[in-house]
Amino acid sequence: MMRSQKIVTPLILHALKYFDAAARHLSFTRAAAELHVTQGAISQQIKGLEEQVGVRLFVRLTRSLKLTKEGNELHRVVNRLLQELELQLQSIQPSLGLKSVAIRSSPSFSMMWLMPRLSHFGRLYPEIEIHLRGELFGMSALKMSAESIDILVLYGQGPDHSNHYVTRLMSEYLVPVTNSEYFSQYPAIQQASDLTQHMLLHDDSPWENAPPYAEWGEWVRIATQCADDDVQDFIRHGHQYNLSHLAINAATYGQGVAMARTSLILDDLAQHRLNPAVPICVQTSAAYFLVLNEHASNKRSVNIFKEWMIEECREFEKKRNDFLSAITRMVSHSS
Repeated sequence: MMRSQKIVTPLILHALKYFDAAARHLSFTRAAAELHVTQGAISQQIKGLEEQVGVRLFVRLTRSLKLTKEGNELHRVVNRLLQELELQLQSIQPSLGLKSVAIRSSPSFSMMWLMPRLSHFGRLYPEIEIHLRGELFGMSALKMSAESIDILVLYGQGPDHSNHYVTRLMSEYLVPVTNSEYFSQYPAIQQASDLTQHMLLHDDSPWENAPPYAEWGEWVRIATQCADDDVQDFIRHGHQYNLSHLAINAATYGQGVAMARTSLILDDLAQHRLNPAVPICVQTSAAYFLVLNEHASNKRSVNIFKEWMIEECREFEKKRNDFLSAITRMVSHSS
């Protein structure tokens, strides 16, 4: 009986990473840049792979590439297997990166809450290197591993914190704020309804898939007990920003009234750089969560940072709530 020909040869295995990069970018040039090789090397590897498997994988267009039907089917499998291989390699190498932790959180939270506290962490654990990336929104577990992210800090109405790798860190309260000079230049604000006469400053993406005007909408709905239609009339005006930090900065410069997360502005309130336009704090339906990369769960540095973060949030939340109780009328909102 004749032996079947071996399909997966060393040449094919070597070429698959080049094929995966070219298929993701649909460009030999961008694939070459990612892999730090020449465009000619990518082209040569793809040509050899096509000869080995006996089908065309790409249609060469004038300025781009297009996957053939066979190429698209092959790439689905190759991309999945390469990512699974990367995860498996990470899981069996627990000794790597024990003195570092890679964290991803929103730019506003990174700048205004986390960054000022990292000096404290550095004094406690000077041997651990922090790799912090400020980026909006979350990412899948697979992408966390692909990008070597150990911990996500998310603000939003999820994720499901019954998951073993997700920890709820702390709640959040909203309060409208502006600077002290603003009050002397614009109409007096005696109650929430007076805000309709003022420039509202919006973070238009406070969490992933948030509806338009989400934070102002939550605050107005609870602080004024307005009907939904009236809430929309109340909030649908003003400047919009894609970061909470930008809206708060605009308020600091007296450009209007921002709906601020109190966790981000507690020092500003304490030092009167910002002042409540209306002294009503509303607990938002969103909260802060820590998401652990399960493939990094055996790294000592990651677990140290996780436990430090949980304790830091617990202490901060108590301090913040005591401070707000002393200066504002707290109106609770259950999520």
